[in-house]
Amino acid sequence: MVRVAPKPRSTPWLFRIRGSYRRKYILLALIIILLLRALVHTFRPTHNKIQFQFSTHRVLYSTNSDLNIARAEAVRAEFKWAVKRYKDVAWGKDEVLPVSGGFQTTRNGFAATLIDSLTTAMVMNLTAEVVHALDYIVSRLDFEKDDGTLVDPFETTIRYLGSLVSAVDILDAGTLLGPIPRQSQYRENILQKAIKLADKLAPAFDSPLGIPWPRVNFTAHLGVHEPDSLGELHLSRDISPAVTPARVGSNWLEYYRLSQQAMDPVYSHNATRAWASLVWNRNEETFDGLIDSPMDSFSGFSLGHTVALGAGHDSYYEYLIKAAQLAPRDKHASRYSKRWEQAMTSTMERLAFRGTAPDSYRADGRRSDNGYLFIAQYFDGTYLNEMGHLTCYIAGNLILGGKYLQRNDLLEFGLEVLETCHATYVTATGLGPESFVWEPPRRDPSDQLLDGGYEQVRWAISAPGPHEHEQVRKLGFWVSDARYFLRPEVIEGYFYAYRITGDPKYQDWAWSAFEGLRKFCKAQYGYGEIQDVTLPDGGGTTVDSSESFFLAETMKYLFLIFDDPDRLSLDEWVLSTEAHPFRIE
Repeated sequence: MVRVAPKPRSTPWLFRIRGSYRRKYILLALIIILLLRALVHTFRPTHNKIQFQFSTHRVLYSTNSDLNIARAEAVRAEFKWAVKRYKDVAWGKDEVLPVSGGFQTTRNGFAATLIDSLTTAMVMNLTAEVVHALDYIVSRLDFEKDDGTLVDPFETTIRYLGSLVSAVDILDAGTLLGPIPRQSQYRENILQKAIKLADKLAPAFDSPLGIPWPRVNFTAHLGVHEPDSLGELHLSRDISPAVTPARVGSNWLEYYRLSQQAMDPVYSHNATRAWASLVWNRNEETFDGLIDSPMDSFSGFSLGHTVALGAGHDSYYEYLIKAAQLAPRDKHASRYSKRWEQAMTSTMERLAFRGTAPDSYRADGRRSDNGYLFIAQYFDGTYLNEMGHLTCYIAGNLILGGKYLQRNDLLEFGLEVLETCHATYVTATGLGPESFVWEPPRRDPSDQLLDGGYEQVRWAISAPGPHEHEQVRKLGFWVSDARYFLRPEVIEGYFYAYRITGDPKYQDWAWSAFEGLRKFCKAQYGYGEIQDVTLPDGGGTTVDSSESFFLAETMKYLFLIFDDPDRLSLDEWVLSTEAHPFRIE
């Protein structure tokens, strides 16, 4: 039997008209959608590329490729060695004791070194080390475990939560770490661990303004005050804690990415509310954009007039520009970048001073016609002419933000601050001190950066004694604390300077620091702190202490400065204050 298609029936004229209109409406809707997409694209924040375009200068940089590969491999080998020694004697503990081979609990016993160093192993593509760490996290890491000690939400967020959230991003990206078995299962388990930890930390935000409490009691599910030196709590929750900017504003990146991964806005909401009192500051500011500290966490009002960029203040300013970069379409992104720009402009104009010019050549080989550029601290009318290693993070942040916002003056300012920080690394060990002091130049109105001149400035530290005077004559500053704590901030600055300018001198500076680390800080069971960077032997015996940030930050920045710059591009990733990479989406 032959099957014949039925003859189409005639369509009534009314339906033909309606069909015609329907097609027009569909066409009109498509046009509107296309116009809206075009408008969104037009008004979407756009920024120039941040990272130096190494690919367009491939011929120039290919001559150093073998050297960079060898240097990156040397850093990777030292990281692997340090992780192995940690596995041998302190696996699952917070910190290894690098001299004695013991361990110590410093971060609630949640395996700080293991978790914090995870993303470094991932960036280095060390699959065996990564799988070993992931197995521990999935099967043994327990944030429900309670030893009775209070949890610090600041440190727990940047070291633990930041690493877990970053690990999910790295697994999702598939460009930094090679394929691993059960990758999707690991990814889901790690995300669930991050969600669990964030939920355990949530009581920190239970305050009138959402400003985090200094500690969290995991058992009672309460935010509480910081305990005294004996671990005792004496203050009621009715009394408002005094907090510093870093503790208030150093969790936005971690919680923003977690909200995206978990598809739950509560985490980003908590972090945005937490630093709102700083971003939309109701207090009169001594210097525009810079926060007067400390702050009453219940009212948001300033309790003092301390303005600084170092410890207690640092990562709030660091996160302002990184938040704008990580989330350019966030409704507050322009506010974040504006506040950062205000703060850094004030720093350049009101807190930057030149010290006395040394007699010798500067660290970069140029004659010292001018002194180095330092960042002062301000204490209610008095300027402290002392700068710490921690403050050197600002060099890299200025370079990054200056490039992102096309503020070349801030970028150049950052490069000059980095030169100052590098000068402190030109020592017998090749490593820099914990803090250093400069001698303000005699009143010379022709060379000053502070409005009003030096004659209006009260300095906290007076002229040095004979020993310090000799250091000032030779170096342009004197060392006030000669210890080195394995800190990353100066090397971090080298990383940003190289990735943004393409100048290989910063790679050489980083390699010199790495050689100093390997020679003076390497002990039997890991890397330890040293007592005096100015002495040929580092001050004698290595200190039996090694914080988790050494493997999380210092070694990661050392590796990245020699690794292929396109693997973790600054145009695709933002690094947290603990150097955990987050993907820009």
